[in-house]
Amino acid sequence: MADRCVAMTDWDAIVVGAGPAGSALACRLRPHGRVLLLERDAAVAPASRRIGESLPGAARVLLQRMGAFERFLADGHAERGATVSAWDREEPVWFDHLRDPNGPGWHLDRARFDAGLRETAVAAGAVLIEDCGRLRVSRSADAWCVDVEAQGTQHRAPVLVDASGRGATVARQLGLARRSDDALICLYAHLPADADDEDQCTRICADRDGWWYSVRIPSGQRVLALHLDADDPALKTLRDPERFLAKAKRQPLLADALQSAVAVEVHARPAGSATLDVEALADTPPGFFAIGDAMLAFDPIASQGIFHALASAESAASAIERPSGNAASARKSYLDEMQSVHARYREHLHATYAGVVRYRHASFWVRRIEG
Repeated sequence: MADRCVAMTDWDAIVVGAGPAGSALACRLRPHGRVLLLERDAAVAPASRRIGESLPGAARVLLQRMGAFERFLADGHAERGATVSAWDREEPVWFDHLRDPNGPGWHLDRARFDAGLRETAVAAGAVLIEDCGRLRVSRSADAWCVDVEAQGTQHRAPVLVDASGRGATVARQLGLARRSDDALICLYAHLPADADDEDQCTRICADRDGWWYSVRIPSGQRVLALHLDADDPALKTLRDPERFLAKAKRQPLLADALQSAVAVEVHARPAGSATLDVEALADTPPGFFAIGDAMLAFDPIASQGIFHALASAESAASAIERPSGNAASARKSYLDEMQSVHARYREHLHATYAGVVRYRHASFWVRRIEG
């Protein structure tokens, strides 16, 4: 059988993944070169499948640098209210984000936020190919090559960026190891909008076998999420919407906000900390970067996932834009920064979990305090 004809296209950078990290990087790089943004799946996933809706005020500067802030404001995301938590005691503790010098930040409509960043990247001139399916990555003498098998096309660029999220699909093809620090699972549901629900707080509470949070998002829906160990025997039964909601209502801090809640489908996704092997990444051929969750995936208790996506894109853009003679040192600086970010995060994460003394003998908390 004759070989299939492969159309070849050259770019200055290829970014795999059109989520917040990949779209943010495309926004930053596009003024300086030709950028291809590849999304393996349909970029617009159902809103009920998305979670992660907190963005701190410090993200304002990052959104401005990528030319996305005006669109962001126009999209109607809600100003973040106070955080109220029952962490080491049942009595709630309040924290007001208005005291943050960067401002209170926002609760996001995730589908709208992700679409806004993609559209900003495309408006800046980046080329987006959605639903491109399986990608095959290789390296020629002086460039990275990405074959889009379904289309019979090959794309080449000196810079290749993995922004594919926790799956880190490009890094895995390159044989890079990914270390998971714990097997945390997030069970979550988007509860139907309730006209009487005007609560703007983020509610967080510790449970014996995990921790909860709930927040009302701009769509009017309420996110309800439980984080527990992947080997918890209750994991399967809590996929039942009625049981999930009933367990949440046993928490006084949540019950107050869930009085008229209706049980709906419960989804599950990995949520534990994970990181690429930075030393191995440093040994890959020139021009390869990983950003966002593909580089470092944070435990949701840190509430930093989307901010990290934007911040790592900004840092990678600064490294990529360095003159070619400084490319090696620029990538090293980026990796050093990611290691520093990871070290600070791990220190803060341990202190956060160690703060729950009332459940210190329960398996979930022992693993995170002593692990």
